[in-house]
Amino acid sequence: MPYYRIITFGCKVNQYDSAGLAQELVARGWRRAPDGSAPDLMLVNTCTVTARADQEARQTIRRVHREFSRTPIWATGCYAQRAPEEMAALPGVAGVLGNREKLDWAVFLGQSAAGGQPLVRVGKFSPGEAFAALHPRRFPGHTRASLKIQDGCSQACAYCIVPQVRGPSRSQAPAEVEKGLLELAAAGFQEVVLTGIDLGQYGRDLRPPLTLAALLRRLTAGPWPFRLRLSSLEPQEISPELVKSLEEFSGLCPHFHLPLQSGADPVLAAMGRPYLSEDFREVVLELCRRFPDAALGLDVLVGFPTETSRDFEATYALVASLPATYLHVFPFSPRPGTPAASLPPLPAKEVKARAGSLRELGRLKQREFYARQVGKIVEVLVEGPAGPSGWLKGLSENYLRVTLPGPIAWQNRRLPVRLKELRAGVLVGEALSR
Repeated sequence: MPYYRIITFGCKVNQYDSAGLAQELVARGWRRAPDGSAPDLMLVNTCTVTARADQEARQTIRRVHREFSRTPIWATGCYAQRAPEEMAALPGVAGVLGNREKLDWAVFLGQSAAGGQPLVRVGKFSPGEAFAALHPRRFPGHTRASLKIQDGCSQACAYCIVPQVRGPSRSQAPAEVEKGLLELAAAGFQEVVLTGIDLGQYGRDLRPPLTLAALLRRLTAGPWPFRLRLSSLEPQEISPELVKSLEEFSGLCPHFHLPLQSGADPVLAAMGRPYLSEDFREVVLELCRRFPDAALGLDVLVGFPTETSRDFEATYALVASLPATYLHVFPFSPRPGTPAASLPPLPAKEVKARAGSLRELGRLKQREFYARQVGKIVEVLVEGPAGPSGWLKGLSENYLRVTLPGPIAWQNRRLPVRLKELRAGVLVGEALSR
């Protein structure tokens, strides 16, 4: 019986794709290799959103080859799509598949290139590309499930390589979305995350066109036995219609993640972001008015080549003034083939200092948000054991990490929990029902 292992880098969409690859392997008789044992196949699903992501993928492939020199390594994902020859040149790599080709991985695994050279199959995306996915229905080790309903991006941000490596925005038909949700419900999942590369673009490519708001209205008719969470949304895509649909959706998790990137209008313009800082503020405040206890995460890109000290101060001031729960801070990383790659970079020391300052602000924001939750009752999805025997960990609907005493039989159950205290950055609660 052959054994496989998958290593995944990057976003939730990549994680979803890897779950699909694993499911397909198991369906064909493969087993996941036990830790420490040599697999018969290693799949590395890569990310290329930053230079660091590229570096981590290269280092991992070299390490895997040192540990398991006879194991063929197949590279796929966004780095493989962007620079297939770089991937193919790494030691131990037997094949490189693009983001389209990995959907047909079984066709390629049995092939070998002439002369023992790595097999490289990376095609380009077409403007009319159709939505395609592997549709995993098992997520080993995870209580929550994901459902990818959108892929690709049709935006044109100056710093971003994603449209080139993921292709144009494309959407899953609403009937297929419903089918996927029904299958995940039948599998017993208590939470499903709707995910995509640019979720807010959902439906624009369908005929007739659809919106994410319209999809949610359609889904409200279903008596889903799980709660629903949305992945990241672009601020300009959060329309009054979408907010109304979110309010009306029973079981929606009040948790929103928005890419701000900069709080300075000149930098936003240089980045190609289609909104102003004040527009962003209004979107955030409206969401918080409609969902008072919502968790709000922000992406911030620091050190864009045109960012001045005054621009950074404007970004810091905007973030400090907003009711954010947590921050994801990314130093600017020039991506080959993007307009911003040719701009002269800022001093690395200055970029590091700015990123550190914002990260500290993010930690403060999170502590304050957690502290405000003490004494409230929230619904927690119990994920599994945590720390000492008799303790469990879970996630609330508004994205709070919670520990509580209880039996392991509570795993994968949603329980009302009173939050009693904040201890070492984690909320400690007590279940109100058994």
